Amino acid sequence: MQLIQSGRVADAIRVLRQALTRKSSDVGLWNLLGIAESEQGHMPAALAAFRKGIALAPHSPSLYENIGLLYYRTADYREAERALAKAVELGSEKPEVRFSLAASRIQNGKPGEALDELRALEPALGQRGEYWTERGMAELNADAAAASGSFDRALAITPGDVRALNGAAWAAEKRNKDEEALSLLIRARTAAPHDVPTLLHFTLVCLRRDLGPDAVAAAEEAHRLQPKNDAALYLLARAEIAVEKWQGAYDLFEQFSRRVPAYPLTWFALGWLDEKLDRPTHARANLEHCLSLAPKLADARYELSQVYLNDGDEAKATDELNAIIRQNPRHAKANSALGEILMRHGDFAAAESQLETAIHEDPNLSAAHHRLSKLYYREGRAADGEREREIAARLAAHEREGRKLQLMLAEPEGSPAPARK
Repeated sequence: MQLIQSGRVADAIRVLRQALTRKSSDVGLWNLLGIAESEQGHMPAALAAFRKGIALAPHSPSLYENIGLLYYRTADYREAERALAKAVELGSEKPEVRFSLAASRIQNGKPGEALDELRALEPALGQRGEYWTERGMAELNADAAAASGSFDRALAITPGDVRALNGAAWAAEKRNKDEEALSLLIRARTAAPHDVPTLLHFTLVCLRRDLGPDAVAAAEEAHRLQPKNDAALYLLARAEIAVEKWQGAYDLFEQFSRRVPAYPLTWFALGWLDEKLDRPTHARANLEHCLSLAPKLADARYELSQVYLNDGDEAKATDELNAIIRQNPRHAKANSALGEILMRHGDFAAAESQLETAIHEDPNLSAAHHRLSKLYYREGRAADGEREREIAARLAAHEREGRKLQLMLAEPEGSPAPARK
């Protein structure tokens, strides 16, 4: 113990192992060996020592505390929860043990149980930033406003804490405050420019806000830092679509499909990109494969219907559109496309019904307004046709302008200094 406390951990390990050759049933020696090995970063050896101690003393709270905290440090949250819960069951009342148990439960998808534990810990830990960060994480799904308050308290104590900044950004997103989320994530990137989770979170918000170049830059950096990170590869491919680099996006999605072959959205993206790249045969194959993995993915079925229409196979296109509408009668694009087909066949009443449904569900769908305008003109309703034509033209211009708004976000002046992670 003196050697460990004085920092001579390697010497402590040597002494402990020598002692254990003579006293292999000494639980205290195994516990100390586990502590010493973990201090040296020898995690397998530390786990083996703690497990040996537990085998000899299965009702020792300190052994379960130590092995649970080691699991927590190595991000094995399932085992951490199991061991720390056992320590508490055996009588452990240490706040750090119960805190790590709550944090493990959050990682394991049990925020309600974690929140109960954290509320009880507020008198003991309420002055620590990490306490409020974990509490915010536990509150996030059920009460975004409460979570925001907890993250604010965490950041008041530790202003540059990257996890708290990300949590506060998630809370802002849940309250539809994307600008606030972007500001928080810029602070997080300033504090930890090479933090991959922050880069990916920033990418997602930028994609939602049509900030394509910013999304590409962040995703490229994340992919450079962690080339084997599947999420970084996938988001980089999505970002390439945002800046209309069709072939680059296609190549990245192909890489991802080799890593995660059963993810249907990858095949949807490949099929959609094949359409952009004028490869209808490949588009059809990729979209059909997507639907074999996820038959209810309506947007993929809609794209497949457009491939059939472009190939001149109106019957198959109609079948696909009707299949979408049976599944979701309010699918705006499917109703709009079916209205166009019905109009070609002179069934104006049915076409008008489909187009009105499309516009009701998505008033900003320019294609539906354009088709309804054509229908009104054919029926001799010139005033209605002109009104819909003007709406369609305005919406189409807005869509084109929206694609041009690809802004780069500058780092604000006075950003916080890098903080300890």
